[in-house]
Order: sequence, then structure tokens, then C-alpha cells
Amino acid sequence: MAINGKFLTSVAAWLLCPLAITAAAQSNAGSAPAFTETEISFKAEDGWMIYGTLSVPVSVRTKAPAVLLVHSPAHDRDIYRGQHQVGVNTFAKQSLRSALGDAITLRIDIRGRGRSSEPREYHNFTPEQRARVALDVSGAIEFLSRHAQVDGSRIGVVAEGASAEAAVNGAFRDQRVRAMALLSGRMGAAAKELIASRADLPLLCLASKEDKAGLVDMAEAYSRSRNPMSDLTLLRDVGAGNSMFIMWANKYPDEKPLEMTVGEWLAARLKDSPGAQEVSFKTEDGWTLHGSYRPPQGGGQTNAPGVILIHSYLTDRRVFDGLEQRLSAAGMAVLNFDFRGRGKSQGKGAYFDLPQPERDRAYLDVKAATDFLASQKAIGADRIAIVASSIGVKYGLKAAAADARIRSFVMLGGMPDRPDVEKARFPILFVASQGLPPITQAFREFYKLHKDRGSHLLEYEGGSVGYQLFELDESIEPMIVRWLRPQLTVP
Repeated sequence: MAINGKFLTSVAAWLLCPLAITAAAQSNAGSAPAFTETEISFKAEDGWMIYGTLSVPVSVRTKAPAVLLVHSPAHDRDIYRGQHQVGVNTFAKQSLRSALGDAITLRIDIRGRGRSSEPREYHNFTPEQRARVALDVSGAIEFLSRHAQVDGSRIGVVAEGASAEAAVNGAFRDQRVRAMALLSGRMGAAAKELIASRADLPLLCLASKEDKAGLVDMAEAYSRSRNPMSDLTLLRDVGAGNSMFIMWANKYPDEKPLEMTVGEWLAARLKDSPGAQEVSFKTEDGWTLHGSYRPPQGGGQTNAPGVILIHSYLTDRRVFDGLEQRLSAAGMAVLNFDFRGRGKSQGKGAYFDLPQPERDRAYLDVKAATDFLASQKAIGADRIAIVASSIGVKYGLKAAAADARIRSFVMLGGMPDRPDVEKARFPILFVASQGLPPITQAFREFYKLHKDRGSHLLEYEGGSVGYQLFELDESIEPMIVRWLRPQLTVP
């Protein structure tokens, strides 16, 4: 994720009582209001009354995603209002609230600060009481999910400074939370471990180089995230927390506001997605194959890259359910199908009851899958990759070797035919297990033939092979996503 050359570096990888109080419309002199704002309150799980401001864009007509804005103990909810001065009689063009587009926002006063300071102020809290700010976060998420205009399945969280730990602890276990951005966040080991527990939740971490504590925590938080869409953005000399927005606008008034960078990243992660769709298609020799087609998360894309997943003969497509979701989250369309005789594709018989010549024609299944995926409106027909396991490697490469639409291939074990390896002009990621010497040796030889085409070889100890490695090493699925993104030119 790159904003511009002002960055030091940029890394892209990888229950409660809601009570509405009063309503007021935000307006500027001589212009229509952009938001309808409502003062709200709710009780956290332990009974603390939390107050906040709900901002609903006037453009919202149906259910919209929502973002919770959590300030640090040094501030209150007004830190997210924007409107900071960037020159003589000049004010910032953007606030995070407006940068989030059609998303509904809720900025709260955490317990002990602002209007939520009764019965005790934050500076008098014990460490245990400070940790209970996480209940304010979880209570706010519950409040948002019950609001009539909020799509409760699409909630994001932004937190700054020391409140990052409370935000992670209060939100990361909640499946309604789909993305989180942390501004110079501070957090301990338990929160960082919690980040590692959810591979489906992308995390954006920002810090400036002079904020060494924030820099260390944000880098470690990013490294713990297992989501391929997580980002770490390091800035130069723009302070810490929400103040980075102010410093950025003052130093670079003619450049893209930093709020827009954060807002656009969150908005993209909170887009609605239709999820997986059951599909079927026919091969040229008469098999009807069944599978799952999952568009890129967010939908609405054109010329998106596509990935085909091919299982082994002892399994069906379900072994790739996790990888399917990861690839979709990373901006790729995915076709995960049952080849002939397996899963739901047994209209002409079960795999092990088929004659060997009939099994050997399963490469036609991959050809049909490629044609089906390439025919989808959102797909760039010449930007397709294949991930295959075991016998699926043989079927997949035989179909793909001379197909110009295939741009990359991942082999999880298996034994392809050597002529197909020689013929393939695309990069191949060879993944072997040393406990299976014939495959390991073959992959080493194939890699020598193929390394000048951008291919790579990975070897693992033990006898696990193919999809089995997913259960033993949680880093393999994200690694496959990272491998495929540049191959398919995913930004």
C-alpha cells in the first residue's frame, strides 16, 4: 500500500441497552448537510454509561456499513471531528468521518473521558479498570449492529494510541467486525496474540518513525496478522495517533489527505460481498461438474484475476474452503470445484469405480473450469492461476501447460508429467514434503528446469503432503496468496 514518496516505507502483504438521546443535523453555512448526527448513549456490559455521536450520511438509503472511532485516553471523541487548521484561515479538507464515504460512523467517549467520565475519570483508573475500555468497544459494536440503518455484518474499527489494545480485545472476537485500523497503537502480548487468531480480519497499522514505541507495536501487530490484505504503513515525522492526520495536512496541504488513505482502505474492506455461489458446468466429454464460485470480496470489480482450486482424489473441494476465502479477500475470484467422480460431481459414477482412462481424462475438467471462470463478467480472462494438490497437480498442469490464460501455478505435492512441466511457460511454486523422496527429488529437478521463469521451490520436513500441510503450518495459505498476488498483478 503506497501513498507517496513521503513515506519512510510502505508494506502491503499480508449485550447492552441502546438509547437514542437527541438528534441534530450537521450543516455548513450555505450548503446542505452531509450527515445527520445524533447524540446516543448505551450501557456497557458492566453498567458504565457510554456517550457518543452517531453520524449517518444523508446519502444512505438502505443498510450501510459502520465504523467505530475510538480515541486514546489523551483525547475525547472530538478528535475525530476533523476541521483542524492547516494554515492561516485554512482548514483541513477532509475528516476521517467524511473519508469513509457512505459508512455510518460512531465516535464515542471512552469511560473516564468526555461525557463518559462519570463516576470516575480515566486518570484515576487502575490498570484493571483501564482494561475495561474493551467493554466500551464491544458495547459500541452491539449498539451499531442493532441500528436500523447499519448492516451489522460489516463493521470496522479505528483506534489510536493506548486504546488500540482495548479495541483489539473488544472487537477481534466479534465476527461482525470486518476490518480494523490502528493509529500508533499500543498493545501488549495478549492483544497481539488475539490478532493472530483471526485470519479473516485485515488490519491496517500506521506509525511515524519518531514514535518508536508505536512503531514497534504496529510492526509486531502487523506481523501477527494472518490476513493477506493487512498493511503496515510507516510515515516520516508526522507525530502519533490521530494527530498524524493534522501533521500530514500541515506538511503536505496539496497532497492526498491521510484520512482518505485510511478511509479508502476501510471502505474497500467493508464492501458487501455476495459470498460463494453454487455453480455447475459441463466438460467436453459430457460430465456435469459442481463447484463454488466466489467473486472478489467487495464485488463490483472488472478484469479481476481468477484462481482455480483442484483437490486430490481422496478429497473434494472442501479441503480448500479456507484458501478459497483468503483468495477472495485478497481481491481474486475463485472457482473451487469437484472434479469427476468426487464430491457432488458423481453423475456418471464415483471416482474409484471409473476405468483408469476415464479418470485420466480429468484434465478436461480443468479445461472446462478454466473456460467457465474466464467467461465470468468480472474476470480478466488472461489472468488465471491454478492451485492443485496431489493428483490434481497432474490434471491441472496437463490442461494448463499450453493455455495462455494461465499465469501461475501452485503445486502442493503431486507428480505432474515431465513434458507438461517443460511446456509450461508460467511461474510455478513447487511445494514438497521431504518425507516423500520421489516427489521431493522430482520437484528439485523441475525447479532447475523452471527457475528462470520465476518459479520457486519450498520443502517441508515430514510426510504430510498437499492440503495436509494447511493443518500443520498455518502460514502456508497466506504464503500462497502472497505468491499469487504479484503473479496476477493484484495491487
